[in-house]
Order: sequence, then structure tokens, then C-alpha cells
Amino acid sequence: MLVIILTNTSCISVHRPTQASFAYISNQGENSVSVINTSTNRVIKTIAVGTAPVGVAVSAALHRAYISNVESQDISIINTQNQLVIGTIKVHGSPVGLALSANSKTLYVADWFTNRVLAIDTYHSEVVRELNIADAPAGLVVSPDNQSLYVANRDSNDVAIVDTATLTIKQRIAVGKHPYGIALSTNGLWLALVNVQDDSVSLINTNTQVQQQFKVGYHPYCVAFSMDDKTLYITNTQDDSVTVIDVATTKTIATIAVGNTPEGISLDHEYAYVANWGSSNVSVIDLRTNKVVTTIKTGEKSRAFGHFILNQ
Repeated sequence: MLVIILTNTSCISVHRPTQASFAYISNQGENSVSVINTSTNRVIKTIAVGTAPVGVAVSAALHRAYISNVESQDISIINTQNQLVIGTIKVHGSPVGLALSANSKTLYVADWFTNRVLAIDTYHSEVVRELNIADAPAGLVVSPDNQSLYVANRDSNDVAIVDTATLTIKQRIAVGKHPYGIALSTNGLWLALVNVQDDSVSLINTNTQVQQQFKVGYHPYCVAFSMDDKTLYITNTQDDSVTVIDVATTKTIATIAVGNTPEGISLDHEYAYVANWGSSNVSVIDLRTNKVVTTIKTGEKSRAFGHFILNQ
């Protein structure tokens, strides 16, 4: 694999009294990433990346943001300390979803068109393993103990549980129609994924594999847990809303109007950030009130598929 790394990849570990958080928003329509300082809710930089960027994964340990570029068939590596692209990983496929292992040593990539999952060594920035997974893998997430990788396979209508040590499939769980975005609770107990064509979310107990399905908005796209694992936030692309669900009861707490065609969503302790593909902006939701408090203009066709908020 051709890899271009232009700067030293060593990590710098320095204690800072206050450290900024940043949101990395992929803009598919203009081949860029908007970097938002979440303290000020302003775009501090727009970074040119590959063609048709979609997926995002971030690592505080590595000071890196990884961006999947579907049409140029590569992954851009951004140094989050200076907001510069420092390398490109060619994958010879169509990367969509991205997820990092808890120790940041491995970047997992869902290759949408060739039905593969790739495992990339982040220290050498090269593909080291791959797995033929199912039809149209999309969202993926790694368990906190690094032992399991969960992959939502859109056209197979299932979630695959992959053993990360061997990169082999341990189990498949049938879900709804066209699963796409996926999330795991902080404690690793609950797996949530959207079923786009069923307008529903599957909530799976990872210990028992018992599954609950419940309705949300029209054509859900992504899902995220609150930091305390008590609440789910789901973007609904065709009714321009976010559904808020109580995890314990699976009841709807609120429905929040956001921008046009909301896709990616990530949360910190106080706010949810929602990338709106149709209106090319980001809605910021106050988690205490479930109200939109501001809207941030980003680039054309913002997607931000994956976990995109980095606490430095």
C-alpha cells in the first residue's frame, strides 16, 4: 500500500489545564473537513482532503483524525494539533465507516462496494488484515475491551460480531431492513443501530443478544449514546429531526427539529452536534433542554459519519 507520511507520528503527552475539543465534519460536496472549536462553536479551519469524504474517526492518544474518501478510495490523516493533512492511506476500495480500537492501535474500515472490513495499523498507516464481511458494510464500532468489532451490513440486514484477535466472524444477528449507523454504550452493554428502511432502531444486549426494536423518525441514519448511557439520539434524514429515546424504557423523550437531511451525530457531556447534509451546516443541541441552541455553517453536503468529536 502507498502511504505518504510527512511528519513525525510520535505522540506528545503534555498536561494542559484546559484543552479544547474539536468536531471534525466531513463535507462530501466540496472534498473538505470543517474543524469546529466546540468551546466557541466556530469553524476554525477548513481542510482539503480526498474526493467525497464521508467517515470520521478521531484519537486523542494519537492526535489524529481519520477521514474516509469514497471516490478517491483512500483515507486522509489529519494531525489534530496543527489541523494539517499529514498522510494518505490508499485502500483500493470504497471506504465509508471508520472506527478505532480503544487503544488506538487499529483503525477498522468498512469497504462499502467490495464488502470488506480492513484493519489498518495506525502506527505504520498500512492495511495489515482484511475480512470479507457481508453486503454493503457501513457503520462499525469496537468494544471497550478491544475484543469485538460490530459491523452493520446494510444489504445483508444483519450486524456481524467480529473477533478482533483473529478478524473472523463470531456471530451474526439479524436486525431490521438496511442497518446503517451504529453505536455502543460506554460500558459496552448496549449496541444500537438504525434500520433505515424500517424507520426503527435495534437495541441489543451484548451479553444476551436479546434485541428490542422501536420506531423513530423517517429514514434514520445515525445513532449516539449520551455519556451516561441513559439516552439515545437518532438522526432522521427525511423528516429533518433528531429522536431522543430513553434507553431503559425505549420511549421517545423528545423530537427535535434540526437542519435539512441530518446524518452524522456525536455527543459530549453537554451538547449533541448534528451534521446536516441538505443544509450544509451543523445543529448544536443542548442535552439539558433538548433544544437547538445554535447552527454552524460548514461545507457543502456535511455528513460526518462516525464519532467525530475529539477531546484533546
